Amino acid sequence: MYDLIIRDATIIHSGGRLVADVAIEDGRIAFVGGNPAGRARQELSAIGKFLIPGVIDGDVRIAAPGADPQALWASESRAAVARGVTTLLHRGPQPGSIESLDADLSAAAAASVASFGAWAVAGGDDDEALAEQVAAGRAVGLSLVVGDGAADLDRLRALHAETTGLLGVLVEDAAIVARQRRKWQAVDAPIHNDIHTTKAALAGAKALLALVRTSDRPVHIHQLSTAFELNLYDPYRDEIPLTAGVTPHHLFLSTDIADDGGPLLKTDPPVRPELDRRALWAAIKRGRVDVFSSGHVPLTRDHKSGSYWDAPSGIPGVEAMLPLLLGAVRHGRLGMEALVQMSSEAPARIFGLSGKGRIEEGADADMLLFSEGETTRLRQEDLRSAAGWSPYVGREIGIAPHLVIVGGRVVARDGVLADDLQPAAAAELAR
Repeated sequence: MYDLIIRDATIIHSGGRLVADVAIEDGRIAFVGGNPAGRARQELSAIGKFLIPGVIDGDVRIAAPGADPQALWASESRAAVARGVTTLLHRGPQPGSIESLDADLSAAAAASVASFGAWAVAGGDDDEALAEQVAAGRAVGLSLVVGDGAADLDRLRALHAETTGLLGVLVEDAAIVARQRRKWQAVDAPIHNDIHTTKAALAGAKALLALVRTSDRPVHIHQLSTAFELNLYDPYRDEIPLTAGVTPHHLFLSTDIADDGGPLLKTDPPVRPELDRRALWAAIKRGRVDVFSSGHVPLTRDHKSGSYWDAPSGIPGVEAMLPLLLGAVRHGRLGMEALVQMSSEAPARIFGLSGKGRIEEGADADMLLFSEGETTRLRQEDLRSAAGWSPYVGREIGIAPHLVIVGGRVVARDGVLADDLQPAAAAELAR
């Protein structure tokens, strides 16, 4: 007997749409088609509704100063699934270690109601051992931030040459950033983009492109943020093993719209000028960006209350990402098929999540059922993240999914979490 049958759903994938029944058994999709043989413990009619794979967020940081890791995984995973994000891939602080990777995965296993995984964060003394963890399937890939106060290009070149598997990066020119810091150091509240400039991003992108062109080692840019980077990479996109993600704060905020936001909107890469925001949307329409990622960091207003120079970087975004993108669908800026491609199918492929990102027999039963075109406004009282705030309050967003399923279990209905939530399983990595 099946656990659940969803009848007459319009299934959306990157190649089109299909009306079918979907049967779930033991956490996996057991049948897709018409009239499955056998009965189910529960049946739901989905006539006129859309069914898509659960959203995979490939760049979240479930960490904040002074916060308990398990408590954060509990709050942030609940915030995520209530709004349709069913898999979270954590990228911890740099430098990382074997101990920090073990601690991250243990905290997630104890508390996350979303499926989860982690990046092995390099930059310390355990890079070789962390690479072995990636090869063994315990981490999505190695991650390294190159730039001011982080690792240098020599470290990146060594990782690229001496390890295998997916390499996730953020790269900027440290010398340019250091020069800008000296220029603005007497100013109490400089604009973050005036320090971590687009020129620093472009210089870093040139160094990264030269490296990526030397081999077939897959490299993923966690957050693409500038028109300069897009224009540099675009001629080579079909020739090199380079993929890139883009965040809500680079798609829906700009220094022209938000006046940089001061310490509250301080994040890396920074919120950029309007020209860059529009260039990112144009690239999405042309299929030149691969995945949506939230870049979520659950920092509170108290964390951000100090001076610009003291405030940590990061913006909460995991619970607003899909609603904002559904709002973009409503206004014709994004197609539903492209949304599924960039939020589910491509992340599963790039990050090696063997059971995720598709509604097919044998896949993990992570799915969202919703009505296309229904929108509302994001309210402060809707927020579940421990951050307690969002730069998108008041924005038009898509309504919460009617149904969110993780591992075959219904975890949320219309934004309301189930009463009996249990920790979810780690995402299975294809290695």
